[in-house]
Amino acid sequence: MLRNAVEAERAERDQQADCARIEAAIDMAKQAITALEHQQLDAEEIHEKWSAIRDQTIFVIREVRRNIIRRAKEAEETERSIIQKFWQEQSDGGVIHAFSAELQKVPTQRLLDYLRYLIQVDDLARIQSLRMVFKARVDHRRYEPTFDGMLAQFARAKCGDLGERLVRICRLAQRTDAIIANLLSAQGKINRSCEPTPHQQVEAR
Repeated sequence: MLRNAVEAERAERDQQADCARIEAAIDMAKQAITALEHQQLDAEEIHEKWSAIRDQTIFVIREVRRNIIRRAKEAEETERSIIQKFWQEQSDGGVIHAFSAELQKVPTQRLLDYLRYLIQVDDLARIQSLRMVFKARVDHRRYEPTFDGMLAQFARAKCGDLGERLVRICRLAQRTDAIIANLLSAQGKINRSCEPTPHQQVEAR
């Protein structure tokens, strides 16, 4: 877990650098893959050469990606910790009982709209009341991912720069994994491009 804002800043900087290294390696692999499309190779040769490019790229980026994933996990742990701490600190006498009683008549799904509004007007006391009412609902689990996501976003905003850094560290990891996945899907595209067209199949007969 990242212990303070200084560690989070350093982690974000290292995350950006490692993601840039992986993107550079992926770009080189894509250039090599594109070059295969212009060579007169049969499907088996294409597969062998693509596999070699893939394996070499994975070998080059393996340790770097491991560090990226580690930082993302540390950021997620830190985020959970600071959000939990934030709500614990705010739970002292912040409940408005009259408002809580009023919310008892509101359908659970509508509580999401209430929460969205209270976040916009920054009414922390009423947000606390709404949290208690929501968690007591029998059907709250159905809406929990959306509800908790809004609460987490609100708490991160209250944490200022630290919360924003933690989000960026995780998003960088997600974006990099998407880039890697896109590279791995390139083999299927090349294989399809090497398949003879219906016209070529007719001519071959």
